[in-house]
Amino acid sequence: MRRVHIISDLHLGGTYPVPPDPGKRGFRLCTRADQIVRFVEDLAREIAAKGPSELVLNGDTVDFLAELDGEQADSWAPFTADPGQAVSKFKAIVERDPGVFAALNRFLDVGGRLTILLGNHDIELSLPPVRAELRKALGVKSGHDFEFIHDGEAYVIGDALIEHGNRYDAWNQVDLDALRRVRSLMSRRQEVPKQYQFVPPPGSQMVTSVINKIKRDYAFVDLLKPEDSAVVPILLALEPGYRKRFGELARFWYWTRSHGLEGPLLPKFGGDIKADVVANKKPFGQDIRATVAPGSGSAQSMLAGADNDAALKTAIGESLDGAGADFLRQLDGDSRGARPGMGTDVSASETFDTALGFFNLTFGSSAADKRMRALLTAIRGLQKEDSFDETRETAKEYLDGASELVKGGFRYVVFGHTHQAKRVSLDDGRWYFNSGTWADVLRFPNEILTLPEPDALKQLDRFVQKLKAGDFSEWTLFRPTYVQLDIDDNGKVAEAKLCAAPTS
Repeated sequence: MRRVHIISDLHLGGTYPVPPDPGKRGFRLCTRADQIVRFVEDLAREIAAKGPSELVLNGDTVDFLAELDGEQADSWAPFTADPGQAVSKFKAIVERDPGVFAALNRFLDVGGRLTILLGNHDIELSLPPVRAELRKALGVKSGHDFEFIHDGEAYVIGDALIEHGNRYDAWNQVDLDALRRVRSLMSRRQEVPKQYQFVPPPGSQMVTSVINKIKRDYAFVDLLKPEDSAVVPILLALEPGYRKRFGELARFWYWTRSHGLEGPLLPKFGGDIKADVVANKKPFGQDIRATVAPGSGSAQSMLAGADNDAALKTAIGESLDGAGADFLRQLDGDSRGARPGMGTDVSASETFDTALGFFNLTFGSSAADKRMRALLTAIRGLQKEDSFDETRETAKEYLDGASELVKGGFRYVVFGHTHQAKRVSLDDGRWYFNSGTWADVLRFPNEILTLPEPDALKQLDRFVQKLKAGDFSEWTLFRPTYVQLDIDDNGKVAEAKLCAAPTS
């Protein structure tokens, strides 16, 4: 019998507060790296007493999206294509949390098996020079049992399938074909031609071009996970001046969704799309595959034929269901071209009008009341009363994906990505697990989610006043979880359970 521990979404990366302050988070999702060290060291000690052990880091172990792009203030990259810069960012992450990597080295030294999977915040780990630096940081030697799965394959242990889970999230699907071409050229120290460049997913672009930029005013925004359609309305309610940028991102999201998966699992296309939208045709409301001519263009040319606002309405409608139209009407006066040139440049150096930012409004005014109602709608679209119920998966795409995967003979499917720990029965003795996160999570007050609107708005006003003061610790949850698999002598899972690691 051997034991496998699966953890995910550590999100090591970003700067600590200077000077150190236990009451502040700095520019980080993970504020308790010490607890990761403790957990890994406990596993290393258990090997002598309990036998073989494996630790699986199921994606987003580190967070390149939290690392500043060079020396520029308030500048982040959705993907760091330059190998030297990517290595420098990874070294900075290791230097801030050396204890984590030292603990992982000790785990390997005592005979533990360490398996790492790629996520969507740590895509650069797959690049050849960064992979070499990762092995160096872990102190991997010839006798160590170490594997890094960076090519999009799932990890299979007996009748359990393990993967990060971003594959089922249209905002965060990684174009692995394009990434492979970049790695192939990089391994030969060749330049990557423009037509072969990797385009990061829209979720990564939302993090670096919106979430990171407004985090200094809204310190809680990076705790809203995952970065998908459900987050967009909240960010728009906070900063409607970013509407045009969200339109660009939503347009890219729509294209990603259209060429991503056929149903819950299968890719629609065997490789990267090289196609143009037929003249005067737009993909919204129809199957995009009917409008392309293979080999005639690029993804960028397809996007040029799409409409930003139509894409944004589609994304918001998907996350808010029937409330999407009302939500946009509540924001229309604040977000539609209120000032010349606002948001017209979507480059990394663009600036936005933040005068209409939520915290700049006069509370109690009609404008603030209108925006408060929009924010309430958005929050209820992101979190439900049962979002933190470990026995229910409220995001259909992950449940659908897991339900399809077990048809291949798996009894257990383990994802990460959502930051929500889950143990959900799929019937017939089959289970879907989510390993949760070791980063902080924001849990909105239950009264906001459940009370009638007039009462919920009063609770929301109290909540917002706390947020404005920078005090949201009451609703910040740190609950490190992991999935434990006991593997019998035949290589099958004898027992699987969701566990919470002890904290101090």
